Amino acid sequence: MPDLSRYLVDRTLIMLSNREPYEHRFVEGTGGERAVEVRQPPGGLVSALDPTMQATHGVWVAWGSGSADKSTADAQGRLRVPQTNAYTLRRVFLDTTEVDGFYLGFANSSLWPLCHLLVQHFSYRDEFWERYQSVNAKFARAVADEIQLADKTPIVWIQDYHFGLAAAMIREIVEPQLLHQFWHIPFPPADILRLLPVDVDEALLRGLLGNDLIEFHTERYALNFLGCVAEFIPEAEIDAETFTIRFEGRDIEIGVYPISIDVDRYERMASTPVNTALAERLRSRYAKNDCRLGVGVDRVDYTKGIPERLRALRLLWEQHPEMRERFTFLLVATPSRSEISAYRSLEEEMVRGVLEINARFRTRTWTPIVLVHENVSAELLAGVYRAADLCLVSSLQDGMNLVAKEFLACQIEERGVLVLSRFTGAAEEIDGAVLINPFNIDGFVEGIRRAVNMGDGERRVRMHRMRTQLRSRTIFDWLAAILSRTEAIIAERSQETGAA
Repeated sequence: MPDLSRYLVDRTLIMLSNREPYEHRFVEGTGGERAVEVRQPPGGLVSALDPTMQATHGVWVAWGSGSADKSTADAQGRLRVPQTNAYTLRRVFLDTTEVDGFYLGFANSSLWPLCHLLVQHFSYRDEFWERYQSVNAKFARAVADEIQLADKTPIVWIQDYHFGLAAAMIREIVEPQLLHQFWHIPFPPADILRLLPVDVDEALLRGLLGNDLIEFHTERYALNFLGCVAEFIPEAEIDAETFTIRFEGRDIEIGVYPISIDVDRYERMASTPVNTALAERLRSRYAKNDCRLGVGVDRVDYTKGIPERLRALRLLWEQHPEMRERFTFLLVATPSRSEISAYRSLEEEMVRGVLEINARFRTRTWTPIVLVHENVSAELLAGVYRAADLCLVSSLQDGMNLVAKEFLACQIEERGVLVLSRFTGAAEEIDGAVLINPFNIDGFVEGIRRAVNMGDGERRVRMHRMRTQLRSRTIFDWLAAILSRTEAIIAERSQETGAA
């Protein structure tokens, strides 16, 4: 991993995210006694940012969600991170009412569906919004505390849509040298954002404008944000050519930084003896006698297009009998947000759909869809990706979709085809995928057929091109681009101040 600490010399990086980098949980010991276990939650963001925080000895502010989190921190929720003690973790604790209103409510029942343009799932309650405001204020106060305690010049980096109000709230208490935020999901156009009640949409935008730099995955999301500010914040001055906003005497920069993955890590995981053996077992079971093995890996979320994918697979085997016993699909579906009724309904629909397809098309020696409905580690997934002949990503809307990039990284034999929804951020970056529209079932079916029937030569050319692109755009390149830009903004402002 490259050394990114050079961008933070003499500065303290204060990170704010909903997910914490380390979680403590109570577990039952072998003798029945209660023990404490340390767990690092899965996800590329944590694995990329944790080494940077360790190198720069910063502070990570996050929700303390583990059952033993409170007992392992001090009275203010602080502790040195486990194993290395290299930086401080500041936990903020939420009660059930706060989690229900802030996280399950406004963040994931209001903002999430709006940003993904799936308004049929949009749900708003005044209590959601009230909790979102109060919890953002709670985290903002924790960040402000850490700014005031920092022994070096503080830089604050806020992650994602959970904290749309935090930047302005922090600025009201204390001003760090720089405040910036990465919005990890799509940003909607003004006509969608206005589905929020009057004043709520404006308050959200004003909260985000508390930042000095706001980062998005694609230019489309950035332009949507600029359009929303132009629509709802009349006193803001928009420059769409330079992607800047003049607001309350400050210049706010809008940046485009497509996120990626730790490519070397996924290649190493795919290449282990364990995963070499796993890939061979999967292929001998599901990809023998000219049969192709497809894979889909998703959280059970209505943005991922799982029902649309199942309908396309059903139509494929219905209209093209020659595809039966020639193509097997392995669906890895991780349970997600089951407290929300829309997610429970989706889970039931998915299981029912798989059972119906298998009942209709199964033969004595072939099962069309193999469903793995549980959490699967990244290490194990690497072997699954390596084994596959194609990967189906059918998102109805997706900020980036890192499954596509994980699949490419693990395709060390370069045999696979990526079938990718055009409504992912990844589709704007990756050159070589078979693009599909999940709303067009006939086109979706044809995309799968094309991938299954694609010759080995074309497969290797496409996959080699995509993997070459991926190696030049890793998560560390993403991180370096953002940190170098924040360093440049600070330098430019310092020059302006000196000149004045």
